[in-house]
Parts: sequence; structure tokens; C-alpha cells
Amino acid sequence: MKKFKVHLTREYLVEINAENEDAAIEFTELYISGGMDDSREDTRLKGNFQILQIKPVTNDALVLDEI
Repeated sequence: MKKFKVHLTREYLVEINAENEDAAIEFTELYISGGMDDSREDTRLKGNFQILQIKPVTNDALVLDEI
């Protein structure tokens, strides 16, 4: 069996309710992980945001090197 280094790029479209654009960006970066919403209810209440939908749009893999 061969061993490879693979670069994986994933992108998502996220719908989020937030107080403003900066908050939407901040909470999206903080709480979207692996295509899942990692925020807790108390965090959403404190930050006044709600992640509504996470839609995968890109899933690209590129072999960088054979090890």
C-alpha cells in the first residue's frame, strides 16, 4: 500500500441570523467545523445568532506528494 499527502479543500454556503455582517462572519468562522454547527444553545443566546443552513459547495482533493 502506498502513502500520499492529499490537500483537501471544502467550502460551504452558510445561512446565519446575526446582528450584523461582522458578527455573521465571526460566528461562522468560530462555529462551523467539518460542515457542522458546533455552537451550543447558551452560546447562540449570548451571541444572539442562529446558524440556519450549511450547504457544501466545493469538495476538492489534490495529491501533493507520494511519500
